[in-house]
Amino acid sequence: MLAEKYRPRCFAEVIGHDKVITGLRWYLDQPTGSGKAFLLTGPSGIGKTTLAECCAEYWGIPAWSRIKIESAEADVDRLRELSSDMLIYGHGRDGRKLYLIDEIHTITGRAADRLLSLLESLPRHVLLVGTTTESDWTGQTLFSRWTRFDLGKVPSALVAKHLERVAQAEGLPVPDDAKWADKLVKYHGVNIRDQINQLPARLFGGVGVAA
Repeated sequence: MLAEKYRPRCFAEVIGHDKVITGLRWYLDQPTGSGKAFLLTGPSGIGKTTLAECCAEYWGIPAWSRIKIESAEADVDRLRELSSDMLIYGHGRDGRKLYLIDEIHTITGRAADRLLSLLESLPRHVLLVGTTTESDWTGQTLFSRWTRFDLGKVPSALVAKHLERVAQAEGLPVPDDAKWADKLVKYHGVNIRDQINQLPARLFGGVGVAA
């Protein structure tokens, strides 16, 4: 998909989340004796997974060694395996590793208890990132074990500028109207992933461009 091609690979390439990035970098730079667990919340397509990947890049963890788990797979047995795997050093600087669990709020029951135990004993070389679209999720005791970052919507003007850059780089048919990208954002919203993936079809079809 086109959005994957233009996914930011480092913090410097991310748009619209400057304050969150400053906070993430501060925590990543702290020489604590235990691992780090970040909870990233916000609407779909806003950059949660991208920021997790950028954290891994910041810690020198190569893309091929980053471990991603769907929440549906995170049962008790899988989490027990992860707990053992976390004891082994990774391929990032100083043996660092990334574990990413999407839609973390769906983990409940015995699996949630196992995850709580895992969070309380993260090795210092481990970064565990959970993402969720449920900004009001509390997770009771589980919730308190994360450092939480709430991602707001990226300003529409920044999304529009980004679409202009992508359109130019891809050689897409740009309308004569200088406000075409602003109109696309107004018409279709600020879900960056969706906007980029649908950009060729929308420009070729004129959907929302002339609204």
